[in-house]
Amino acid sequence: MLSNTYCLLSGYHNSNDAYHQTASSPEGIGSYMAMQGALKKSGVEPHDIGYINLHGTGTQNNDRSEATAIKRLFEAAYPLMSSTKAFTGHTLGGCGGIEAVFSALSIKSGFIYPNLRFKTQMEEFPFSPEINFSVNPTLKNVLSNSFGFGGNCTSLIFSAV
Repeated sequence: MLSNTYCLLSGYHNSNDAYHQTASSPEGIGSYMAMQGALKKSGVEPHDIGYINLHGTGTQNNDRSEATAIKRLFEAAYPLMSSTKAFTGHTLGGCGGIEAVFSALSIKSGFIYPNLRFKTQMEEFPFSPEINFSVNPTLKNVLSNSFGFGGNCTSLIFSAV
């Protein structure tokens, strides 16, 4: 491998639950299918994910839908998680690419980004996003979520090489 290789895109999946033009399904069906499909393609188990770069728009619908899917998929062992959108704003069609860069940097340097300006944990979920920046030099797998209009949901898994 080249020394300047940051990581490997080990898994990816796009799903579409076609729930609504601008809203995610309350059950997190599209989110769940995207994350589950990316895990299957990568051969990585849920407990092997060390960090999730959440889609995390800060809207009630999206955050609850994504959290519902995470609870269903990772209930045995929740990884660290945060949304990096507070650093960039929601760039709509560009957010997946930008957040992929954040995720690759997480693998390369072990970065766990804080969820800036996080205030209120959703009481129905036993996890919440990270609020402090940290470094985990043993980070091996990062899941990055990007969910869009019309029910399009994409998850990428970046792995150490």
